[in-house]
Amino acid sequence: MYFKMEMERRFPDEDKVLGHANGEFVFDSKTYFTRIGKGEIINDAPIFDYFHLESFGPKEEWEWRLQDVHSFIATGSIMGANWYISDDFKILLENFKIAPEYHFYETKLLYKDKKIKYWIFQFTASYRKLNKMQFIDFPETKFSTKREEQYVFNSYEDYTEKNEEIYDEYEENLKPLEIVLNQFFDFIPLNPITLDVIISENLKNAIEAMKLKGFIFSELDYNIQIKK
Repeated sequence: MYFKMEMERRFPDEDKVLGHANGEFVFDSKTYFTRIGKGEIINDAPIFDYFHLESFGPKEEWEWRLQDVHSFIATGSIMGANWYISDDFKILLENFKIAPEYHFYETKLLYKDKKIKYWIFQFTASYRKLNKMQFIDFPETKFSTKREEQYVFNSYEDYTEKNEEIYDEYEENLKPLEIVLNQFFDFIPLNPITLDVIISENLKNAIEAMKLKGFIFSELDYNIQIKK
């Protein structure tokens, strides 16, 4: 069973804004972050020293909450939809199966006058490559539109072509009804088919058992199957 995993960003009981990771003080940050944002995996990257939390709220509230997952802001936002994660979460993820391609970059986070180890979790690399969504069996995967038309495709390229055609005509995207995976993974980013990040029940249970902070889980409105 799979669940949708999102980053916790809103806090009804707190009149404060969650801080995001800004890497403006990292040496040559724009060069490195641009490469990561374009999907390149940099195997010889240095330790990125250092990030700090920043939000659109008052500066004195930027560090009011530290989560095991944050998004990026300002210079950090060049890296797109990748996540900024704690050492605990990174260690946990390494015990599970993550869909390709991904990479972890060690960083230092200055938080309340102390530098702690945090990681850039780059999981969007495969989106930029020719073998996009290679872990999905497209001939078995089913899509639909708001008009309840159903489609299957032979490849990611066929899906992309039809999706662009439908968007140009109706200003909507194809949505999945059933996604068939070629193999099992515990952590799967489904962009660009959907913006969802989905995780296995085992990974969800492990995150909850460790009481990691900053995650919201919900049920999917489409099916996930593993090809036998």
